[in-house]
Amino acid sequence: MKLVQKDSEDLELDMSPMIDMVFLLLIFFIVASQIIDEKPKVDIPAAAYGKVPEDTTGRLMISVTKDEKYFIGADPEPKDIDQIKETIEQWLEADPDLRILIRADGDVKYKVNEKITIACAEVGAQDLIYSVFEE
Repeated sequence: MKLVQKDSEDLELDMSPMIDMVFLLLIFFIVASQIIDEKPKVDIPAAAYGKVPEDTTGRLMISVTKDEKYFIGADPEPKDIDQIKETIEQWLEADPDLRILIRADGDVKYKVNEKITIACAEVGAQDLIYSVFEE
């Protein structure tokens, strides 16, 4: 029996669907990255002994902007101290091991950050870290 060999020139791979898929994925990631990065703008200071925590998951993020406004997570509405306490209490009920990340602008005075620390202590949150960059 004689086998018929196909011409290798007839075999071509159409790359158009693959290129279309790559462009769609690229557009998806560009749009998704803009949606995710809606945190309030904060100029985080650098510290000589600052260290990046090993585990940053599961933290409630509180941001303090230069004009001394408080934000929780990516919520664009500023909160007052009482609203922050209520939110922390709700999160603590859901997760008693709640950890809090405080992102404060470098120009914010300590007394402003102290209000958050006191609010956390009053509702029982004990695991706080302040966000800084390593020098």
